[in-house]
Amino acid sequence: MTIDDEVRSLQKFRMFEAVEASKLKLLAMIADRIVFQPGEVVYEQGAASDAVFIVLSGQFKVSLNTDRGVIDFAEHVRGALLGEAGVLCGQTRGVTITAENEVIALRIDREPFMQLLEESRPFNLAVMRELSRQILDLNKICAQLVMRLPDGAPAVDASRPLTPPAVTH
Repeated sequence: MTIDDEVRSLQKFRMFEAVEASKLKLLAMIADRIVFQPGEVVYEQGAASDAVFIVLSGQFKVSLNTDRGVIDFAEHVRGALLGEAGVLCGQTRGVTITAENEVIALRIDREPFMQLLEESRPFNLAVMRELSRQILDLNKICAQLVMRLPDGAPAVDASRPLTPPAVTH
């Protein structure tokens, strides 16, 4: 696939519809094209957030390691932006991402990604819109989970970490 082919692929994604072709070309030029095979880990929970991934094709799952085991809680497909939150916040990976089938992605190292955010307002807005969309999706998931709680269940303070419920014998 040529750089121009990758730019055309990126232009099809809702996230990049307002980003100028020259910035998408720069993105394609600074990115490494990586192919992940089914079952291969894209990145692991707790690892350093050293890059962002843009999924060009394929499907992956999102997993969270907890003290109660691994929870698979989401699946995503092409057009997804992965790892941006950890890169932007300077935190380790919060989840594990695993390829469900062959996944082709662009990998952009942290520094070039941050520089592109600084230099291109449309690219910056595209990333902010994607993060906002993810927050809205998570809000819907949280609302669905809250609706399943028994009446009178205590509220959760989002500023404090969750603690497992006490075990009764």
